[in-house]
Amino acid sequence: MPGTTRRRSAHGGLLLAAVLLAPLPFGSLAAAQPGGPGEVRRREDARAHFQRGIALRDQERWAEALAEFQTSRALLMTLNGTTNAAACLIQLERYLEAIELYESALRDFSERLKGEDKRDILLVVKLLYNAVGAIAIVGAEPGATVLLDGVPRGELPLGAPLRVPRGPHTVRVVKAGYQPFEQRLDVDGGETVPVTARLIRLQETGTLEIAEPPREGPDARRIRLARDAGAIDDREARGPRRTPRLLAEVSAAAPLVVSLGEDTPTGCVGSCSEPLGSGVSLLVHGGYGIDHLSFGASAGYLGVQQAVRGRIATLEAAGGASYSVRVDDTTALRGALFGAWVGYSSGERLLLHARLGAGGLFGAVAGSRASARASTSGAPSFGPLERSAAARFVYVAPEVRAGVRLARRVELTLGLAVPLLIAVPRPASSQRVFVDTAAGVDHAASAWFPAEPLTAPLFPLFMPALSARYDFY
Repeated sequence: MPGTTRRRSAHGGLLLAAVLLAPLPFGSLAAAQPGGPGEVRRREDARAHFQRGIALRDQERWAEALAEFQTSRALLMTLNGTTNAAACLIQLERYLEAIELYESALRDFSERLKGEDKRDILLVVKLLYNAVGAIAIVGAEPGATVLLDGVPRGELPLGAPLRVPRGPHTVRVVKAGYQPFEQRLDVDGGETVPVTARLIRLQETGTLEIAEPPREGPDARRIRLARDAGAIDDREARGPRRTPRLLAEVSAAAPLVVSLGEDTPTGCVGSCSEPLGSGVSLLVHGGYGIDHLSFGASAGYLGVQQAVRGRIATLEAAGGASYSVRVDDTTALRGALFGAWVGYSSGERLLLHARLGAGGLFGAVAGSRASARASTSGAPSFGPLERSAAARFVYVAPEVRAGVRLARRVELTLGLAVPLLIAVPRPASSQRVFVDTAAGVDHAASAWFPAEPLTAPLFPLFMPALSARYDFY
């Protein structure tokens, strides 16, 4: 091949020998086809640049010759211009670009390349591949940007290893929200070096957006400062940024109940006392939030107990006898809570949350009954009587909370939830008891309370709660 000389390096000499083996007609352009005046002028200009490239190539002025061949190719794409430009790139040791030009010649001029011409170019390409290496990058987050020696080369995952010249290189992988990865390495000819890029998520990342009102027209612009990516750029305003996040919350509450029984036989009617019932509740909420809205699921425990003192109840006995007795009832409701919720949050310094939950309670109602004082002479008395029944409730629970942020991801709030419990069905129990012989009734006789519900069909709870929440960004 005219105008090429052997390089002193082993790779350069081998590649030059391959080029010399390719008997392609690099010295002239293919005959131009007739065309209009503009087409003729373009072909003449392409030929002139090509001829200047040949002269510079013969003087071994490779960079200047390459510029002329590239200008000729821009005016008129020819096989001669492409292969001569590739030969100059080899002399300049720009092997990757030479490979691209030879491969384009094989692709674009496949009909003209036959027999030995095609085999010679394939041989040169094979030898060029032995003079360059490759870097295979794996393991990083999808969408991360790869920079090779400071030049962006695409986003992960890459379709194939990156071809690089022999020698030292620097690989850098970056993605917003992650600590950049960087590695320096040496690549030899014909070698593929694997690089495992592990990106570590930053503990704290943020984006500061400064919106600038439009001075003219509707096209508002904004400056975006991305601390995690270290970049500053302009882009069109697209509305408020929505930050998705996972969240977890633990709530401890002290539920209060006005009446578990209301006006049922279990409740307090007339001259009896029914102090507020109390208990304990522990709930765990998990969910997903976008901007001010959030939703998720809840699970936990609820236990509440209430006592009624001096209520009048009817005790029935064998033979149709009945007695009015005053009893002391203690009723306890315990069970597991499962449900779902949706919430709304606002505020920066003072945090405000509103939440609406719904779900079910699955557990049991247990009661203890004992006689307080006989209402008439001769009425039987009895000791504690244990009663129980399965309990199933559905609930709807509105809740409001206010609090402060202790750290970027942690907040502490105080709130009040008012779940309304609806029994499905109402828990009820029927128990028989033996009366005391001291009451004048045969010990073998039996007496019992008629079947009665243990709770009201529905009742509210008032649950002041302390909650701690953690957001996973």
